[in-house]
Amino acid sequence: MDDAYKIEPRVREKVSENFYKDEFACPHCGVADIDSGLVQKLQVLRTEIGRSLIINSGYRCQEHNDKIPHSSKNSSHIKGLAVDLSCTNGPDRYELIALCMKSFKRVGVYAGGWVHVDVDEDKPQNVMWVG
Repeated sequence: MDDAYKIEPRVREKVSENFYKDEFACPHCGVADIDSGLVQKLQVLRTEIGRSLIINSGYRCQEHNDKIPHSSKNSSHIKGLAVDLSCTNGPDRYELIALCMKSFKRVGVYAGGWVHVDVDEDKPQNVMWVG
């Protein structure tokens, strides 16, 4: 993983063709310690889907993660290995999940309108869950 860095206000730095560091930043502390391999997989997904992907949650510091109801105490977000992507309608969700299954071995689908993907190899692989 890259060294942790704090996002400067109003500074946009690209980490791939379509993603910026600040999109992955923790809303509590401003750190965006996100795994570059995850970003590469997201860029492939973004290119395949052909439209913007909205990141609801990227890196989370432990303090922020602990304040999120029902969040795992060992969340992959804490390690910068996960993102939650906004997706609020059925047809788009179906397409997003189908494309996620091609590149990610861990996918979670949440009724709140987001899809979780991660690259955390310390956790079971080839799994999908509904929350």
